[in-house]
Amino acid sequence: MSRLSQASVVCLTLLLASCANVSTDPREGGLMGGIKGLQTGAYDQRVQERQDRLSQMQALQSNLSAEQRQLEQDRTASQAALDEERRRLQQLNNNVVQLRQNVDQLVREQGTDDKKVQELQARVQTLQRNMQRQQSSLDALEGSGLGDSDMDLRRRQLEEQRDLLRREYDLLMKLSLDLAG
Repeated sequence: MSRLSQASVVCLTLLLASCANVSTDPREGGLMGGIKGLQTGAYDQRVQERQDRLSQMQALQSNLSAEQRQLEQDRTASQAALDEERRRLQQLNNNVVQLRQNVDQLVREQGTDDKKVQELQARVQTLQRNMQRQQSSLDALEGSGLGDSDMDLRRRQLEEQRDLLRREYDLLMKLSLDLAG
């Protein structure tokens, strides 16, 4: 074998040996790495892995978008319930103001010496303070940033308190009518 052929064989052997240690990533292994990656299928495998990651990210994005829409719907529903509760409380407050006027009329007609009238006055004042606390609680609930379950629980508690105030109002109204009649 001639020296040229021996040198060619040695170069080819060294080249093939160096290919064995070359990365299949063309960014790291250069041209030889790219060739090796294409021959071994590593390039196609990397492309497939990236496509799989992209699909996972797109699925995650889709899930997050759906969750965001659901959260927005829940927030809108909670706000509507809170607005309805605020409307009911305002209506009850208007009724309490009217009751207060009726009690004031009773005081003018019967005087402040009547124990039942005094008791009625005190209960109406207590009812008005409770109504103000209820309103403050609703105001705090609206700006609290509570999670949906916490907000729903607090809203239900406030609705129960409003119902208690409503029953107290009804009792006081009946009492004021009994005193007036």
